[in-house]
Amino acid sequence: MAETSKYTISRKLLRSGNSLFVGVPSEVIEQWNLHKGDEVRLTVNGGTIQIQPNEPTQVENISEEMIETYATTMKGIQARVTKDTEAPAIHIEFSGENKKVLDMFVYNLWKNLPVMLRLLGLGSVEEMTGGEKMEPESGGSG
Repeated sequence: MAETSKYTISRKLLRSGNSLFVGVPSEVIEQWNLHKGDEVRLTVNGGTIQIQPNEPTQVENISEEMIETYATTMKGIQARVTKDTEAPAIHIEFSGENKKVLDMFVYNLWKNLPVMLRLLGLGSVEEMTGGEKMEPESGGSG
């Protein structure tokens, strides 16, 4: 992951009902790609209070060299997208000669799909295979 800024900031506690809360600086919100409703973990250890995202989704910087390498590697992958006329669904099939690269591409796509859809303002992601729901971490092939 890209390196995070390290700093200390003083904030006043605010009250809402019977709870106290503190605002998170916009720099932190941007670095960690946080949104309203995201869960964070609050840890109290001795004299410190630590707040961290449950699932770190920090935005990484990608170098130009990494983009060029990725583009070269991905040239061998083809995608076929079809719209289901019977249901509100699309089907995506990927193919390529290098199975290892293809598997890595599908795994990374599936792993990052929930974040991409959240950025588009959509809800959750589920993969349906034979009527059974699979978790994204299962490495489904789309």
